[in-house]
Amino acid sequence: PQEQPFDPAPLERRYAHERAALIPTKVTATALKGRELDQEINQGAPLPYRAPSFAKPRFLQKGHALTGAERGTAIHLAMQYVDFSAADESAVAAQIADLERRRLMTPEQARAVDCAAIAAFLRSPLGRRVAAADTVYREYRFALLMSAALYDPSITDEELLLQGVVDCAFDTPEGLVIVDFKTDRIAPGGEARRAETYRSQLQAYAAALSRVLERPVAEKVLYFFATGREFAL
Repeated sequence: PQEQPFDPAPLERRYAHERAALIPTKVTATALKGRELDQEINQGAPLPYRAPSFAKPRFLQKGHALTGAERGTAIHLAMQYVDFSAADESAVAAQIADLERRRLMTPEQARAVDCAAIAAFLRSPLGRRVAAADTVYREYRFALLMSAALYDPSITDEELLLQGVVDCAFDTPEGLVIVDFKTDRIAPGGEARRAETYRSQLQAYAAALSRVLERPVAEKVLYFFATGREFAL
């Protein structure tokens, strides 16, 4: 048979989705809070093997105080169950004790909850708005395909799976109000600067909830327990 001439064209073809190879296939909304793209990609790289540990979690080990992150988890857990109409500190404390009794919180978590700070939120204008709302969503979980531009604005023709949990959202005639509880250690007056680090996260929440619940998002609000103040983005 006659030998066919070599055709280099197939080797010169470029993959049509090269940019997709530079981003993860799935991200969480909390991973969008202002970190650089290369750091995110690095965090998505395979980790070296570590032998499994069967030690008890720190919050179950007697004699060990909770870390800052664990205290934050305890407050978020309390906000998932607390009655928003009970704005008195003693009423909040009674509810936390009941959560411990029902084993929804460990004793260490219950002791770490700042009942005064939670009561202050419930008495705040934002807390009263949540309590008065007809429809309130707590710990609202979502997973949906979103534009990769959420992760990298230069990539507009690809999609990735976005997962997240919205602390709280409530409906108003104007649309949804998204509330994100923060337990960061900040001084009064530092809310605006710290809030900027969470702008991408709140934008992701807004984009997701507006699609899932088919409602516009009217407000995106951060509430800082350390200062007892809210900040709208």
